[in-house]
Amino acid sequence: MFANPPIIPGIAETTFEAAPSVDALIPKLIKGEVDIGILPPNVAAKINSLHPESFLVCAVVGNGMLSVVTTDQSLTSPAGLKEKKVVVAGQGSTPEYVFRTLLDYHNIEKNVTLDFSLPTPEIAAALISGKIDYAVLPEPFATVAVMNGKKAGVQVRRGWSLVDGWREAGYGSDFPMTLCVVRKDIFESHPDAVRVFLAEYRKSIEWVLRNPQEAGPLVEAAGLGLKAQIAEQAIPVCNFVFIPAQEGQEQIEGLLSVFLKFSPDSIGGKLPEDAFYLK
Repeated sequence: MFANPPIIPGIAETTFEAAPSVDALIPKLIKGEVDIGILPPNVAAKINSLHPESFLVCAVVGNGMLSVVTTDQSLTSPAGLKEKKVVVAGQGSTPEYVFRTLLDYHNIEKNVTLDFSLPTPEIAAALISGKIDYAVLPEPFATVAVMNGKKAGVQVRRGWSLVDGWREAGYGSDFPMTLCVVRKDIFESHPDAVRVFLAEYRKSIEWVLRNPQEAGPLVEAAGLGLKAQIAEQAIPVCNFVFIPAQEGQEQIEGLLSVFLKFSPDSIGGKLPEDAFYLK
């Protein structure tokens, strides 16, 4: 969409912005400076609890993309993490709580040390240098670690997929990582325009998934911090999806229930009402 903004009836211009962080995006959504945004599910739920009915969830646009990335060539299951230290990308967020849930399911949560001391962009280099041996990483950072490790002559690999672990534990077919949300007043004043945008967004995701080689240079040109070659390799494993809110509600609530167990305040103390989801 950065490269070819959609033409939306009734809307003079559609502009896109890559926010440097979720924290930078939240005030803009609340103040009305941004009409549509992409947020982690727990952040969306938390804002909804503080500003009821400020926006609606339109769709799940990114599903689980977490792996335990390691230089340990023998790791294939969580059992291999007993008595190990694992660096986790994102304290108090989806990587931590999904990982802890799965460790608990395998009865080894107390036997694994979680380390949150490294910023996510530095984890790949720490793996390659041997500073750390195990890390829970989302895409595209896992792909960065694997590819840069190969260049350095170090075999970095995805040892265990948390998505597979989630499925095998019976928590659901997948868990959401990112949601598309729209300000409620914008949907109420321009419902057709929002629907056109969402239809075009879906087409954009589908095109990227079909054409990672062509999409790679567009990712680099958009200033998202990824080189085209890495983006091309990451796209097929980033688990981009477009699942309308109503269809994804059960999946979203499955993940938010994990936050409710570990940190109720992180989602506002309860699951959002049905009015949270665009019908």
